[in-house]
Amino acid sequence: MDLIGTLSNVGKSTFVKYYYNFKNESRYVCIISFTEDYTDIAKATRTNHAKRIFREGMSVQALQMIINSSRVDKDTIDLARKILETES
Repeated sequence: MDLIGTLSNVGKSTFVKYYYNFKNESRYVCIISFTEDYTDIAKATRTNHAKRIFREGMSVQALQMIINSSRVDKDTIDLARKILETES
């Protein structure tokens, strides 16, 4: 799996914001939980890619990539760090 591409399909901020939904909830719950004004297809696509990251055991690596990204806002990086502390 190309983690960079898959994570880009989810969106780094989206992956962090909905991390625990993607990890613990069903695909349906993830899709209906989005608060952003994405189309249903976009919600399903983002969810499918995020679930794949978890399925392939790459969630910690994804969080590390997000933390090291220069294109992610500080609040997202801080939240990713907090999640990583609990996941490691």
